[in-house]
Amino acid sequence: MDQFRDIVKKALGLTDEQIKEATEHAAKAEISLTHAIELLEFVPVEKYLEIMGKIYRVPHIRLDEKEIPRAIVELIPREVAMKFKVIPVSQSANEIVVAMADPRELETINSVRFKTGLFARPVLAAESHILEALAKYYGRSNMDLAALEKQGQDLETAIDVLGVKRKDIGSGGADTDGPIIKLVNYILLEAQSRGASDIHIEPYETYVRVRLRIDGVLRELTRPPANMKAGLISRIKIMSRLDIAESRLPQDGAINILISSNPVDYRVSTLPTFYGEKIVMRILDKSALKVDMTQLGLDQDQLDKFMNSIHSPFGMVLVTGPTGSGKTTTLYSALSELNQESDNIMTAEDPVEYNIEGINQVQTKPEIGLTFAEALKSFLRQDPDVIMVGEIRDLETAEIAVKAALTGHMVLSTLHTNSAPDTIHRLLNMGVESFNLVSALNCITAQRLIRKICVKCKTVDDSVTPDMLIRSGIASQFVPRIKPMKGTGCGACSNTGNKGRIAVHEVLKVNDAIRQAIMDGAASMDLKKVAMANGMRTLRQSALMKMAAGQVSFNEAISNTASDDDNDQLAVSAA
Repeated sequence: MDQFRDIVKKALGLTDEQIKEATEHAAKAEISLTHAIELLEFVPVEKYLEIMGKIYRVPHIRLDEKEIPRAIVELIPREVAMKFKVIPVSQSANEIVVAMADPRELETINSVRFKTGLFARPVLAAESHILEALAKYYGRSNMDLAALEKQGQDLETAIDVLGVKRKDIGSGGADTDGPIIKLVNYILLEAQSRGASDIHIEPYETYVRVRLRIDGVLRELTRPPANMKAGLISRIKIMSRLDIAESRLPQDGAINILISSNPVDYRVSTLPTFYGEKIVMRILDKSALKVDMTQLGLDQDQLDKFMNSIHSPFGMVLVTGPTGSGKTTTLYSALSELNQESDNIMTAEDPVEYNIEGINQVQTKPEIGLTFAEALKSFLRQDPDVIMVGEIRDLETAEIAVKAALTGHMVLSTLHTNSAPDTIHRLLNMGVESFNLVSALNCITAQRLIRKICVKCKTVDDSVTPDMLIRSGIASQFVPRIKPMKGTGCGACSNTGNKGRIAVHEVLKVNDAIRQAIMDGAASMDLKKVAMANGMRTLRQSALMKMAAGQVSFNEAISNTASDDDNDQLAVSAA
């Protein structure tokens, strides 16, 4: 062992401190030294595979970049693949190519040959990639969950389900309750540790697919077998306080838990599908909520306009964008900024996603008549200073919100529109009178969330030409000063090149010129031109500013924002 450790240390160029840290981590987690080196990311995965392949004298493969046909996967039984941590890659004649973390393991090679009747030819793969492939193609087993516990994650005690007794959980007796509870807790822990925003649990004929939405993109986590489907769904429905006997109709619920003493809430939605109930869980991590206005991604001039608008004694401030664009975070940040002992702040939400001390929050219940409009009517009799309406969905709600803004209240709300100027036309089309709207409206902020470049694998993107930059809206004199960046993909970002997201904004501050354009019945594009002439930076321009600063890639900036008028070019200074 010492000799192999010295060979690995020298070949990978590790320091004494690094090899000591890897050895200690391997002993503590009960994993191999090479796996510990992988996890600690002392060397890039491609370099690791290349060097270790030479040591083992076998070819190497990137499993994370390869899609293996189901017919090949089925050549090796699940129990063999899980026990020996081996993945079949391809077959030719009487030979099967198998990916292994340690190609020296003759017992593994012989077991594969015995079970398949084929000669096994090993290739080297990163152990972390093998574990991901096992989860993807075979699903998690009890052995895998036990291994996770050995590595320091106590799946039974790490999660405290508030209001749910352990004896009430499960649907199939002691033999099935244990694995089901561990599987659900594993999913919740992985979602929290990976920074997911949503969990999707989707039943199919022979398996259940579990996916996490990370940085706006769904990524598969695991595929439990179909025989765990009923228990998995029942466990989540019990945690959500839903009716486990009702599987024909959609249901909505919530889960409140503590993960490592941090409160995390989940908004749960069930939907009957052909093979069973699909569950989507929106993660509401209170500890991750950013209520500092300076952390929202607004540029300084945009932040100044937004802050000035919400601190006005009365008027309406709207936040707009598609679902998942961060509107709720912006609204809660504004409420936290305004939350003072001297003010009475009231909100109507569907649902109440985060509880903020000092703010009176109302959960709407349309089924009993407690709509946004009805809540707003009641608010006006409660001596409010600041009112937040979760969403303006109809004319009645819009008219009451405008009335509140005109009678000395600050009103915050959201709409689903593509841009700030479009929001004005949406309200007018609903039936709001233009003379009321121009008097009530202070500011509209449109926003999007776009993926940031991974800082660990950031490099210059040579594929972006000067002509592409000019056509995107950047003035030609500034193009030579801009170096677009991109992520090449590494272990830290799961080889996507992106890690985390940042918001881009379009802040339309309503002034006399905008008011006159509204009263004149200007079209949305004309409103946009007037706003830009008065200092509004569009979503595309804001995204390109962040691209020039090296925060996001050119493709990400372009694909997530709509093009502006060809004549409206942006003066972007190189970061």
